[in-house]
Amino acid sequence: MGGKATILLVLGFSMIFMVVGYNFNNLTNRSVDNSINYFSKTTSYNIAGGGANMALNQIFLDPTWRTGYNNLGIGDGKVTVTVTDTGDELVVTSVGTYDGESSTVIVKLAGSSYAKYAWYAGNMSSKVFVTGDTVWGPLHTQSKLNIGGNPVFWGKVTALKGINPSEKNLAKSGYFPKFYGGYESGVDMPIPNNYQFTDQKAAALDGVASGGSSYFTGTDVWLTFNADGTVTYRTGTGSDSSTYSAPITESLSTFAPNKIIYVGFGNIYTSGTLKGKITIAAGESSGTGHGNVYLVDDLVYTQPPMVWDAAEGNYVVNENSTDMLGILASNNVRVANTTANVADKDINLHAAIFAAQGGFEMEDKTIPESGTLKLMGSAVAAKEEEIAIANSSGIIEHGYRRHVVYDERMLNAVPPLFPSTDKFEIVSWYE
Repeated sequence: MGGKATILLVLGFSMIFMVVGYNFNNLTNRSVDNSINYFSKTTSYNIAGGGANMALNQIFLDPTWRTGYNNLGIGDGKVTVTVTDTGDELVVTSVGTYDGESSTVIVKLAGSSYAKYAWYAGNMSSKVFVTGDTVWGPLHTQSKLNIGGNPVFWGKVTALKGINPSEKNLAKSGYFPKFYGGYESGVDMPIPNNYQFTDQKAAALDGVASGGSSYFTGTDVWLTFNADGTVTYRTGTGSDSSTYSAPITESLSTFAPNKIIYVGFGNIYTSGTLKGKITIAAGESSGTGHGNVYLVDDLVYTQPPMVWDAAEGNYVVNENSTDMLGILASNNVRVANTTANVADKDINLHAAIFAAQGGFEMEDKTIPESGTLKLMGSAVAAKEEEIAIANSSGIIEHGYRRHVVYDERMLNAVPPLFPSTDKFEIVSWYE
């Protein structure tokens, strides 16, 4: 190899090493830049998350807190948090900034209502779940869970004081309940004693001031919901509607602009097909003669809230169902002794029920075995009352089997002015 060739070879290798070194240097620099950017982005994200958690803690301590934070320093970064009340939910928006990078965390909260259960009984006393009862969804009692036959529970069952008969004595008693969603004892989930519907009354009065007419006191009210979004109402006394005033039909929005129908010192008799969202309340009871809601026939939505999915082998939310009904009673919600309800007649009910001091029961305890109470929604009551009366073998002799399906839409939304715990729950977290 001559001298020129050697020089060219050296220059060639030198050029190659220079290019490779240059690329290595660039790669190193980009890696450092990427690490810095990643650190800045991660830090801004952590600051945004920290701001959201700080705001949630403030809301936990004070549910009325809406102040937020404006450019609050956290380490070497800053966070700005806003709290927006949409009426149905709180939206917490937290923006964290660090070294030119920013991240946003959005948290949505909804009021924590009592409509978390397919069936809730504060005190079961001597009432029992019997053969033919089926509950799809969570069930809880603050007393012992009384079993008097072979009911089937597809959701989680919890009880504060255990089960009666005890687990080891169920089979000895001839009872074989099915707990497909599991069972847990010692769970304490109280509801308030003597809950009063003061917010609902105030909202109904405000509605009247706005031109509505859905506030009544000292009278019974007969309500028939119509599938076209109207309601027909009459006033009078007792279960004989023929003695009531002439019926008046109005749109729900005109009759109850605040989506609440309130009856104080009276009872409500109701049925029909609801189109829309409304809550009916029988409050301010005077003894057990007032503060009751009587179901005189089926009371359903224009679309069922839950439908059977054969592939899933379970009930799923019906996305076409937008109607929602709350039934509030100071005393009891009763299945009325009517021709429509008794003797081999199923009762179809779509609603969330809250019986503040009473329970859900049949009006007449002497009726024959009479079909199935099909509830899609939620039933929360201070007491367990009698839907059925069974013999010692758990076979119903009077009343109704229960087929209860929890309306899972109520995990995120409930009927207007449905009682809540005054606390909030996180329903979504966006990052």
